[in-house]
Amino acid sequence: MKMTVIKNESSELIVEFDSGDLTVPDLIANQLLQNESVEFAGVSKEHPEVGKARLALRTGKKKASAVFAKALEEIEENIAELQKQLPSKGK
Repeated sequence: MKMTVIKNESSELIVEFDSGDLTVPDLIANQLLQNESVEFAGVSKEHPEVGKARLALRTGKKKASAVFAKALEEIEENIAELQKQLPSKGK
């Protein structure tokens, strides 16, 4: 999935995803909302059947792009932990 940064200011970030699927943007928004620096994180789509998903992030004191990057790292760590719990092939 490809994403394009639409707005990148100190406390605000808007990212557009090349897909209309909301699964990944929602996952990121939910992770962002666990960070106390986040004032707002949400996903929108212009039309339910067409259009691209957009994620908007607003932070307080921390830089929005840094908070976004940290959320992506946390998601990667969570996925790696889940993968460790999967039974190995051949068992």
